[in-house]
Amino acid sequence: MKAIGPYHYKVWIIGEVLDRYENCKNGVLKPSTKLLLYPCKEKGKLFRGAYFEGAVIYAVDIENLINRLEPPLRDIIVNRYFEGDIKTFMEDFNIKSKKEARRLIVRAVNKFFNELEKYKRANKRTA
Repeated sequence: MKAIGPYHYKVWIIGEVLDRYENCKNGVLKPSTKLLLYPCKEKGKLFRGAYFEGAVIYAVDIENLINRLEPPLRDIIVNRYFEGDIKTFMEDFNIKSKKEARRLIVRAVNKFFNELEKYKRANKRTA
């Protein structure tokens, strides 16, 4: 089994949340649908040391969490710049420094993941 770092784990969780949220926005699922989040799995195996427990979250609550973020961080999450090439992000936001671009992306990922964790702890609905 392959070990991953905390940042990549957060990226995976956020990607899964956004995939399910987009399914609701596109009409595949109802907006009031409960979305079940589970710890990271790859090829049917849990990553060792996964710390994100199963949880239930509603699609409307995901939208509220996204809207809590400041504008540059919100754009990073909504447009999924954390999954793509950093040069695309730099061009779209007219940023010259890779270090600055990377710092903004990491900040957006950490902030949104922390919002998900706060929501999960506050609502205590487990999967």
